[in-house]
Amino acid sequence: MKKLLLTVLCLACGMGSLTAQPAEVPFNGLITDASGKGIKARIDVKNSEKYTVSDRKGQFGLTDIAPTDTLTVRYRRTTHEIPVAGRSSLKIVWFDDNPSCDEDEQLVDFGFGYVKRREYTSSSTGLTGSEMIRKGFTDLQSAILALVPGVQLINGEIVIRGISSINSSSAALIVCDGSELRDLNTINIYDVKSVEVLKGSNMYGLRGGNGVIVIRTRSK
Repeated sequence: MKKLLLTVLCLACGMGSLTAQPAEVPFNGLITDASGKGIKARIDVKNSEKYTVSDRKGQFGLTDIAPTDTLTVRYRRTTHEIPVAGRSSLKIVWFDDNPSCDEDEQLVDFGFGYVKRREYTSSSTGLTGSEMIRKGFTDLQSAILALVPGVQLINGEIVIRGISSINSSSAALIVCDGSELRDLNTINIYDVKSVEVLKGSNMYGLRGGNGVIVIRTRSK
């Protein structure tokens, strides 16, 4: 009888371990310039839809980052790939040529303090290539104009925020896989993985003030 009871208890414990959900693990980061001032940057998890944006203090947070993941950090027109390399946090001092990156015990201690609601996925905040194709679009420009409210084609330029000045361009900045793009029509809609439209972004400098269209292709 004792053996039977012990067997039942063991099976119950085993079932419990099978149904238990893994807990999310926070990954906190801080990105500053050489003077220690926080900067707003976009941080993508390479080969993933997950990304976040640092706040004005340079704080950013993600969850469930693998030791082998690589973060792609974009600030203005400069992009750097930073391997996590097993670290549990990252303190980044931004230099255009070579940012310094170190683990910081204090950042780990903050737990979910930096994560909050600043973790996103491209699929939930923009358009996917498969979604645009499913709706019958055969070119990227027509899909964006039809599916994203507020985006217009004015004098041959893609405009997100309306005409800001008579003398200067109001065209949105178009970025494809980290590089500036002049014409949406040069991208095959069947190669598009996702599109995100930002009404304004300090991450891309002054050009980002007219809005940014961020395109990721399936090759990335």
